[in-house]
Amino acid sequence: MSLRTIDRSQLPARPAAAVRVLHTSDWHLGVAVRNEPRDRDHDAVLSELVEVAAAAGPDLVVHTGDLFNGGRPGMADFGRAIRVLRELADVAPVVVMAGNHDSAVALETLGVAVSDPVPELVAAGTYDPDATCPARIRVLHRPTSAPGGAVATFPTRAGGRLRLVALPFVHANRVAGEWEDVLTSHSTYTDGIRKICDLLTSAAFADFDAASDVAVFASHLHVSGARTSTEKEIHVSSEYATDPAHLSPDYGYLAFGHIHIAQAVAASRGRYAGSILEVDFGEEGEAKQVVVADLTPGRPTAIHDVALRAGRRIHRVTAPYSRLSEHATAIGDGLVEVTIGPEEGGGEGAITLEIPGFDSLAAAVHDALPDATIVGVLDGRRPETAVADDLHIPETTETPAELFRGWLAESGSPLLARYSTGHADPERIARMFEEIHTAVTTDSEVELDGLARLLTLVEGAD
Repeated sequence: MSLRTIDRSQLPARPAAAVRVLHTSDWHLGVAVRNEPRDRDHDAVLSELVEVAAAAGPDLVVHTGDLFNGGRPGMADFGRAIRVLRELADVAPVVVMAGNHDSAVALETLGVAVSDPVPELVAAGTYDPDATCPARIRVLHRPTSAPGGAVATFPTRAGGRLRLVALPFVHANRVAGEWEDVLTSHSTYTDGIRKICDLLTSAAFADFDAASDVAVFASHLHVSGARTSTEKEIHVSSEYATDPAHLSPDYGYLAFGHIHIAQAVAASRGRYAGSILEVDFGEEGEAKQVVVADLTPGRPTAIHDVALRAGRRIHRVTAPYSRLSEHATAIGDGLVEVTIGPEEGGGEGAITLEIPGFDSLAAAVHDALPDATIVGVLDGRRPETAVADDLHIPETTETPAELFRGWLAESGSPLLARYSTGHADPERIARMFEEIHTAVTTDSEVELDGLARLLTLVEGAD
């Protein structure tokens, strides 16, 4: 269903008995469009997000994953995450969980960086080395059990307790720790996820007082019925879709990340907050938002979708050059891919490739759209003469492991069958690739069961 977003100035005052939660997701710090960095856009929209949080005054801020766009975030993006999370923590406690684009090593390091309050306390002259200093920011870098931190309780202004169940992204073939046995003992990924949710829910409601407490379930996963845009099908196909109907009705709000289209799900019990920026051309024109949920014990939850308008927007424009400047106002300073088409009413013989006054098509486009950031210029005046530089390369948010898995399914399996005499299991190869890639990109060690056997098979193929 489509959402009606409001500006932060329209956000209603929180009811006296309500517990307020601010839900954001999918920041994808470090993402670029056609090699154009989004740093300035992230700075703008994150500043707006902090302003929304300050105006809303929540009891808790929840980030449902994909904080970063890749496993090795740059130092500037790492610093940006620390700064913004601390600004949000000045408003309310913050919980961040890993998404499929996040590296467990990077988020674990981030957790150390943001959970140490000592420098701030020393600067304020209030540091007591014997006092317990609970972290205002909690980072869940991988799925864990209830005792491990997946279930947490927060005090609220209304006087009751807020119980949060947080489940970071669970990889279908790279699970370690407490949940490995649960997933491997179930025939399907979704059955395993359901069992994990059931176990966490049982722990969350063990001492729950429905008269004064409220509960939130938060996770980075695909739920059935959600509309998708750019996410990789291997993680958003029906095979990986979790039915939210099995989540306890005692949860007052369901907070999801992973799908970039902001939308209501689970019979409007919850939301995909969506990405805070159009991360690629697949999201062109999508409205971006942050969610504010007011939970009151014994009453329906009021959910407010608050618009995020900062940051440059993405545009694709196709027009003859003579009319391109007509789009300048609508595009403004946005990021734009331009396709120059034939002039209207001109036949094949009337096509003129040279534009007087300019030595290239790109220069002419920049002149027609002076405020825009041009990320691509395609010459569509003679499609049959298109060269490699003119070809559109689709945007992708696929991870290398997902790309390899796709290649393996389409082309690699026949090669394995041919050159390994049928002894190499494609699923096993895919898991090994993912483990190796994770180790390389996160500077961590990896031990691969069966690697010697695989190398023997490969050497035998030579």
